[in-house]
Amino acid sequence: LIAVGRALADGKDCSYICDVAVYPSHQGLGIGKQVVSTLVNLSKDHKKIILYAAPGKEPFYRKLGFKRMATAMAIFKDQAQALENGLVVDEP
Repeated sequence: LIAVGRALADGKDCSYICDVAVYPSHQGLGIGKQVVSTLVNLSKDHKKIILYAAPGKEPFYRKLGFKRMATAMAIFKDQAQALENGLVVDEP
């Protein structure tokens, strides 16, 4: 296994792309782009496609047409760890 990704979808409104990963020695070969493009194509009839990206990977997804959401919110089981990892921000 060198690459993986999945889309969770309700069939109409929202498709959520997550867990996209490419084995490090195979990164930069277009495999990740192919995985994401396939998932986007499979999700094309949904009103929105939401993607959860690891910190630092945003430029890769921007090249594929994704934009940062202004309203995304999350609750993690370990909120302190999520904050430390940069997955959430502590706002006043």
